[in-house]
Amino acid sequence: MKKLVASLFLFLIPGVAYASPCDQFYPNSKEIVVPNTKVLCNSFFATVYDDEKNATIFSTEIAQARLVKTPRTDDFRADKRISDSPTPADYTNSGYDRGHMVPAANADDPKEMSDTFLMTNMTPQLPSVNRVAWKNLEERVRSVPFKWVVTGAYYGKSPKCDVTVKCIGKAKVPVPEFLYKVVFFESGNTAVYIVDNLVPKSQVATMKLEELEAKLGYKLR
Repeated sequence: MKKLVASLFLFLIPGVAYASPCDQFYPNSKEIVVPNTKVLCNSFFATVYDDEKNATIFSTEIAQARLVKTPRTDDFRADKRISDSPTPADYTNSGYDRGHMVPAANADDPKEMSDTFLMTNMTPQLPSVNRVAWKNLEERVRSVPFKWVVTGAYYGKSPKCDVTVKCIGKAKVPVPEFLYKVVFFESGNTAVYIVDNLVPKSQVATMKLEELEAKLGYKLR
């Protein structure tokens, strides 16, 4: 009881910094702060989300053992932590897939699998991107020893719906200009992969981390 009271007392001291429960999911176990977003902490990944514009900024995951293949659930659903969360219906007949940020195949158990189907872990992806180029990249990344992976979407200057950013569904979910995946390997090396999401049948390309960070306006490490 004394330890509990002491912990509560310390928690109330102004100016004392405390680690977020999601920190372990970020590269180097340190939260990436993005203005005007909220962090959604899940079982093995965190999602940074702009709930005003219904835009998934990025999801960041920690390496999983993946010792047993977990059956895919396909339980796409709204995220109750978001007041106006996108729903699966927002993507229906839109011409875009419900594209995962953190792949379902990276889950280790049913709870983790289910978490990957929250709509806040999705972005609108061209079918030829989601089902071919991005899928192949996910499989390649899973085959190598990594520590963290940050998967995100770039919407240009802002994910706000306008003449430059297309939005879909009742929730007005913005369509990314391109998708990116930053892989932090166990070796200490880092690789950045991107794919154009505006042109069908786009292929995966590479980019320097510094160049990506300059576009995003914040550091990913």
